[in-house]
Amino acid sequence: MNGILHRFYFNSLLFALALFLGLGSSFMPAYGQSVKISLGNNQIGSNEIFTITLVAMNQSLDDYTNFPTIEGFSKAGTSSSSSMRSINGVVTNETSIIQNYMPTKEGTFKLPPFSIKIGNVVIKSPGTTIKVGPPTEYKQSDPFAVDPFAYDPFEDFFGTRKSDLKDEKADAFLNVQVDKKEVWAGEGINIVLSFLVADENRAELDFYDLGNQLAELVQKIKPANCWEENFGIEEIIPRKINIGKKVYTEYRIYQATIFPLVPKSFTIPALALKMVNYKTASSATFFGAPRKQEIKSFSSKPVPIIVKELPPHPLRGNVSVGQFSMNETVDHQKVELNQGVAVELGIKGEGNITYIPEPTSPKSEFVDLYPPNTRQTIQRAGGRVTGEKVFSYLLVPKELGTMQLNRVFSWVYFNSKLGKYDTLSPKSTIAVIQPSGKKSSEGTVKSQNAFYSLIDQADQTEIRENDEKPKWLLWINISIGLMIATTIWLSFLKKAP
Repeated sequence: MNGILHRFYFNSLLFALALFLGLGSSFMPAYGQSVKISLGNNQIGSNEIFTITLVAMNQSLDDYTNFPTIEGFSKAGTSSSSSMRSINGVVTNETSIIQNYMPTKEGTFKLPPFSIKIGNVVIKSPGTTIKVGPPTEYKQSDPFAVDPFAYDPFEDFFGTRKSDLKDEKADAFLNVQVDKKEVWAGEGINIVLSFLVADENRAELDFYDLGNQLAELVQKIKPANCWEENFGIEEIIPRKINIGKKVYTEYRIYQATIFPLVPKSFTIPALALKMVNYKTASSATFFGAPRKQEIKSFSSKPVPIIVKELPPHPLRGNVSVGQFSMNETVDHQKVELNQGVAVELGIKGEGNITYIPEPTSPKSEFVDLYPPNTRQTIQRAGGRVTGEKVFSYLLVPKELGTMQLNRVFSWVYFNSKLGKYDTLSPKSTIAVIQPSGKKSSEGTVKSQNAFYSLIDQADQTEIRENDEKPKWLLWINISIGLMIATTIWLSFLKKAP
């Protein structure tokens, strides 16, 4: 026991020295931060997309330059994803911005070397050669997989549907479109804010101070007590849409899915966007037709949203709302009594992934269960927020026989499509067998609590005797204090004139 304590004090000394030396290099970048550019498949069909992905580890992607243009391709919007892992209290975050490119024709195209600036850091890519062939047949086997070009409720915008914002006489207008006007508390609402200009419009328009205006508009769109998943539109890309018999160019300036957390209805108010309107005089001079610049405001109509309270349930207010499924992974189907087995439960689907709670597990004397590590992945594309949250458990059975995991774990959620509560449970079973060559009463638990087992087995008298700190530890602490004082004194001498 003395040897163990001596090693503990020695390791403490090494840690203190490392911490002391680390203070002098606080200007270094945070550990684990990195940014990279990833290119998609360079052999695609004419109906497939090519992607350039900006990936950041443990840092945000709030400020970056535009993605490059590619000959033979048109930019088809961006999507974003984020993932989080929590392992033994250490959290790692990964954020991705995906720029989609749609080929305009078949052939071979060159993506030259390019760079993207993130803050003050420049990330370079060597480029590639992209071969676009005939259209390929696309099959989607995963109901929760995200296809950026799958049906988007905003693709037809108004299309053949009637819209309360349709104005045949208007050559340009601001529009707020939602995919649902009545939702359950906790259910997502996809919101798109766009400025539309008719092809017949003859007025010359331009955006005016869009950044500041958009910040104010978003505050008005998003009510209190809601969670936002922003689709992160960094570049406004015009696209053609049909409204009745007229063709418009849509400039999508904001898109997000919001999740009202309380059953309180609200209204997205009428919004106003200021645009620069250039007027040209009818009579031209030798120097051309003079232009007059004025600020013109375009308004949208208010959009009421009804938020319904969930039906009565003991867990109402503490469940996820959406459409989900559960998958499981067990590292061993057969385990000896008192031996640990790893179990992963993944909750996957469409909804507020961040707010997915941990599966419930009633306390039982027949199994020891330790708090899980978690990781999550979120995709925002195609007007949907989908993803998965995974809980990794260490489970130690305390009883011989067949252990059914559906008696250990359950997860209740509210199915927004069916309008009722549902329960997901794992289907696996684990066979708990007698340890080879040992009686069940002699088994020991090999788990994360091994340290505490050693303490229980230690002689209490010996622990009390060794609890007294050795005298040499006092001198080590004094030495460390002198080192720190000397360093501070030398730094003052360097700063002195």
